[in-house]
Amino acid sequence: MLVVRQPGDGLQAIFEKIRRSVGAVAREIVSFRGRARIVDLIYFSLAIGVISLMVKFPLQALPWDWKWFARAAVDIVIFVPCLALFSRRLHDQGLSGWWALLLLPNLPMNLYQSYRAVFAVINPAWLFQPDPLDSWRLLLIPVGLVVLVLFLRPGTRGPNRYGPDPRKDRVAVAA
Repeated sequence: MLVVRQPGDGLQAIFEKIRRSVGAVAREIVSFRGRARIVDLIYFSLAIGVISLMVKFPLQALPWDWKWFARAAVDIVIFVPCLALFSRRLHDQGLSGWWALLLLPNLPMNLYQSYRAVFAVINPAWLFQPDPLDSWRLLLIPVGLVVLVLFLRPGTRGPNRYGPDPRKDRVAVAA
């Protein structure tokens, strides 16, 4: 049996979809207006993970006392687009973008963990001492679950008060 492939099939078409989606998100990188699809969130997360590794890996060559400051700067720069995309994702569900403030406790917690890891070079015993923020980390578990549910909830069909349906706009552009 002979199988004829169409021009839009295969790996090339998948990479083209990813490129268009990441490009759409990149154009609105710090915009808190409009709506975003789940797919945009997934591709953005993958892109941010790769970019973060590419930036943070060379930072290992810095002296230990500068390493934390450089990593903290990268985390802060990455956090703002994440907040904006989560806000647009909430808009897709018809919710206020103010719910994105649920992400705020994660930034200081990440900075603190990075601080502990980098400065453990000075005093390795520090890693084995009780962490004063353990109880706060337990409070972040339910917050993280709420954020995960809000990330994965399907958006409203059709236009809502935050703008047109992003799925229909992408179909119209692709056609």
